[in-house]
Amino acid sequence: MRVWGKISEYLLKPLNKRVILVVVVTVIATELFIVTDIGPFRFSIGTVVFVYAILSLNHILIIPTAVMVAFFTLLLRVGFDYFFWLPREYFNFMVAHQYSGVVYFMLLAVILKLGGIREGARNISPALVLYLGGAVTLANLAEALVRVSPGEIFTPGNIIILILMSSVQVFLVTSLVNISQFQKTLVLDEQQRVSYEKMLIIASELYDELFYMQKSMENIENIMAKSYNLHKRLKELKLTDRSVEHSALEIAEEVHEVKKDTMRILAGLGEALKIRKEKPVMNLSEILDLVIKTNRSYSQSLDKKIQYNLRIEEDLEVEQIYPLLSILNNLVSNAVEAIPSEGHIRFRIRCRKSILRIYVCDNGDPVKARDKNLIFTPGFTTKFSTEGVPSTGIGLAYVKGLVENFRGRVLFKEIEDEKCFIVFLPVKNISGG
Repeated sequence: MRVWGKISEYLLKPLNKRVILVVVVTVIATELFIVTDIGPFRFSIGTVVFVYAILSLNHILIIPTAVMVAFFTLLLRVGFDYFFWLPREYFNFMVAHQYSGVVYFMLLAVILKLGGIREGARNISPALVLYLGGAVTLANLAEALVRVSPGEIFTPGNIIILILMSSVQVFLVTSLVNISQFQKTLVLDEQQRVSYEKMLIIASELYDELFYMQKSMENIENIMAKSYNLHKRLKELKLTDRSVEHSALEIAEEVHEVKKDTMRILAGLGEALKIRKEKPVMNLSEILDLVIKTNRSYSQSLDKKIQYNLRIEEDLEVEQIYPLLSILNNLVSNAVEAIPSEGHIRFRIRCRKSILRIYVCDNGDPVKARDKNLIFTPGFTTKFSTEGVPSTGIGLAYVKGLVENFRGRVLFKEIEDEKCFIVFLPVKNISGG
């Protein structure tokens, strides 16, 4: 029992399972063959399966796999003859008649191994196709020579059939390889697209932090200047107790150190955003699709049913991807939070006189009249957590500051039963033109 357990464990290893699958499918496929009326050749699908497996599965050893395929092919064909076709006293004849399959697979495997076929399999080139064609043709020829005399084989008609049928087998193999490579390319492209979208979201969040840190730099500069001016004034007063004067200088020096550290962080964030900007530009429609996809997931996490409607009158190329993502994500996430359980968020994109107009409208809870003039004020909020803790109230203030950085403006309007934020941006400032 322990021996069988070890055997089972060995056979169930991932690589061994693949080898077993290749052997089983190839052996079964060898019984799907074409026998020509003109020549003494038998062309099976087993060749296609075997060569395709060798080209596609890099970890499979060519010669050992061919040995197993040859052995079990012989066993299967002799078994068919023994139990279904011939009297059992002809067993030796059965083996002698069917061992041509062993010759075929062993010769084919040796030729493929010697030719280093896997190194060229990454790209189906004419040289690879010719080499495969030659290998399959030689293997078919060797198998036929085991079955019949050379005189029956080397005739013009038989040679033509041999070349044509070998070409068909190679065509099927290369077609399967191309299809599998195309599917792998599609999968990789999809993975790269998802990775790029995640990178953009992360980068836009980094841009948020970068923006705030740049704003903070102004405050740091002002604090440092005031501290140093205070030190100078105290020094001019020539006070008996100079500890206050020294304290003011120490504050100025410490603020200066904070400034240098902040500048290093800003430089690192800026460089990270520059490195991760894999595409120089994105279409506005691509950015909006990404915003919708991200916020659809957010709304689902809040158990809200929200319809997203998008209307783009003119699709522009945008170079300032991260700030525009930040603007739109803030506006749309606010809209998601304002909708109680069901609703819609509507986008409309227009371009008039080189000014891009972005409308983000929702039918969520209305804004109270007394709050309309305060919504862009830093710290103002109407959102509270379940524990009663207010939010930071900087989202819309951040949007306003970011839009104004691009010489644009953002307005809030109520249109019928919708709340709308309208962003005006000069096209040249976001397109890099």
